[in-house]
Amino acid sequence: MRRPSFVLFITDQQRADHLGCYGNPTLRTPHIDGLAERGVRFERFHVATPICQPNRAALVTGQMPSVNGVRQNGIPLGLDSLTFAEVLRESGYRSGYIGKAHFQNVTDIAAPPRALGGEGEAPPEAVALSRRSQRDGPDYGWEVRRRWAAQPGLALPTPYYGFEHARLCIGHGDLVDGHYTAWLRERHPDPESLRGPANALPQAGITAPQCWRTAVPEALYPTGYVKQQACDFLADQDADTPFVLVVSFPDPHHPFTPPGRYWSLYDPDDVVLPASFHHPVEAIAGIPPEALEAYRWGAEDPESHWPFAVGERHAREIIALNYGSIAMVDDAVGEVLACLKAQGLADDTVVAFTSDHGDYMGDHGSVLKMGLHFQSVLRVPLIWHDPGDPAAGGRVSRRLGSAIDLAPTLLQRAGLRVPVGMQGQDLFGDAPAADVLVEDPGIRVFRDSDARCSVISLVTERWRLSLFEGLAWGELYDLADDPHELDNRWDDPAWREVRLELQHRLNQRLVALRDKSLVATARA
Repeated sequence: MRRPSFVLFITDQQRADHLGCYGNPTLRTPHIDGLAERGVRFERFHVATPICQPNRAALVTGQMPSVNGVRQNGIPLGLDSLTFAEVLRESGYRSGYIGKAHFQNVTDIAAPPRALGGEGEAPPEAVALSRRSQRDGPDYGWEVRRRWAAQPGLALPTPYYGFEHARLCIGHGDLVDGHYTAWLRERHPDPESLRGPANALPQAGITAPQCWRTAVPEALYPTGYVKQQACDFLADQDADTPFVLVVSFPDPHHPFTPPGRYWSLYDPDDVVLPASFHHPVEAIAGIPPEALEAYRWGAEDPESHWPFAVGERHAREIIALNYGSIAMVDDAVGEVLACLKAQGLADDTVVAFTSDHGDYMGDHGSVLKMGLHFQSVLRVPLIWHDPGDPAAGGRVSRRLGSAIDLAPTLLQRAGLRVPVGMQGQDLFGDAPAADVLVEDPGIRVFRDSDARCSVISLVTERWRLSLFEGLAWGELYDLADDPHELDNRWDDPAWREVRLELQHRLNQRLVALRDKSLVATARA
């Protein structure tokens, strides 16, 4: 039996309903929608954590952040981690990664050291052990953006987390480096004169934060680079050797800088705001000040990465530009699929599309991510087109799924056993779907590494339950009757039994997702 190849498209910070096939009334995404028409669209696919670096680690390892160690941004994925790419490569697959990886840190700004417990002076051995426990050193510096800006000819050692061919994009909007840096400099004598808000073109009344009309032309924009490099990889493949290719776009993550015609492709006046837009987080019953800290930071600095509140006009501007970025990605997806077909590889290649996490994009009057676990940040698209299963065309699956399920699903489709330690399930397997566990270190760890502010959520067929470290409260939403998460039922006496049952199910899920990666080597 012929082994299938795989092309996996990943976008950055795209909520599920920012696609036409997920019901968006304004956005047009014909190429991605076409995949859904020929394949399976998952309605209930969720992140393992709503943060870039740890959820990307979960996608490739099939492990929760608490198991693979990437609990938050700033902790690189261990070089000894087993990824689906490594399993496929060892089984004879060629492997390629194009675009944003974020398996390692993208800055070299030192985080505050973690405090050792207890009192008194730390013994040298303890300090040394603490340092050794950190994933640092030259082998963990391959995604530092300014390193590539200074040395665009860097040679990345491969295989890189199992990918023997890698071309990286590091950053967002028009502020991207990596392998892209040298490519851009080969095509323009002074690319820095094009990039960033200081070089922006006139933008016709757009005044929302983190929005500028880039002077980078469409052909030189990072999305164009990812498309070209993906097509170049496909051109080197043959029908006799299976391959896995990840095509990872840095967009539509903020800042919002779609180039050329994509800047004005959508009119802000045509944007339909989310149903919860006029119901801010402060209006949700039972949410204390600690949970709103991220939004306060965003209000103080809306040019940063904290979530922030927006008025109607700015929300419409940001969403319209976000749509423009997604439209450019959709066009790129169409061209990569055309290259796949031109190479005669389409009939044997499974194509999937997903995102690393979502974005509030107007939910509860805010944008970006971090803070609370609304569906807009937890629920992401997953489309799976398998030419070997033509009967699946146009099917919609409501099976619960998690980021940790992607790696096992790929490996099972390749006819390979799922390695010990991978925690997810085959999304097409016979085992009942599991409740989704979402881990989150909390917002304050970005300013204080020792902050005790974790958030943990359980998403079931009907409910979302969230618990907050150190707080005797939580969130409980009926996603069937309250899909926009307006009414927190945590303290409602009528829902007490539901809450207790969900807390029990959460405990059971925590037990089930314990680390099983180490196995006994002897009957000691």
